[in-house]
Amino acid sequence: MRPFPLPQVDRPRRRHHAQAGVRTLLVGVLCLFIGLGLGALWQSRRAQGSAPKAEGDTSAPTAPTAPAPPVAATLPVDAAMLAEVKRQIPNFAALSLEEGSQMLRAAALKDLQAALGQMEGPLKEAEHRVARMEQANSETEKQAALKELQRLQAEQAAKLREFTMRSSAQIEALRQLKESAR
Repeated sequence: MRPFPLPQVDRPRRRHHAQAGVRTLLVGVLCLFIGLGLGALWQSRRAQGSAPKAEGDTSAPTAPTAPAPPVAATLPVDAAMLAEVKRQIPNFAALSLEEGSQMLRAAALKDLQAALGQMEGPLKEAEHRVARMEQANSETEKQAALKELQRLQAEQAAKLREFTMRSSAQIEALRQLKESAR
């Protein structure tokens, strides 16, 4: 027996509930990419900061120097990731880090939307199967349908993490390419 019984809702409300879940996921993905964008913006602004002048220094202004990158940023990026970034942005030397990061994030978002679009059908089918099993009052089949739905949702979350990690690695690879081009 469940500790909290599921409320009985009519068919149209269930559909709205399923759509709300998809909307929630899309809002989460959007927030993730906004966070990645703000992080990259913050990083590029931090890299553009100027070094403080010594007292009494009246010489010509010095060129801005970037502060030491965090330890995680100094780890080498694998050659395959560097090649992928070069393939996606062939003229990376002509673009600023921010512009290149935006291009990489846009490509990652497009790939993520395609992957989520492919998973949307099986997720909806699993949600409909759970709803059918609730109506049929078949507890064992309902539990199996719920497990399948949870498996698909976990798979979707894993893909989201994979895309996030790959996008971060691509931006780091671009940063390293830009630094080596200097």
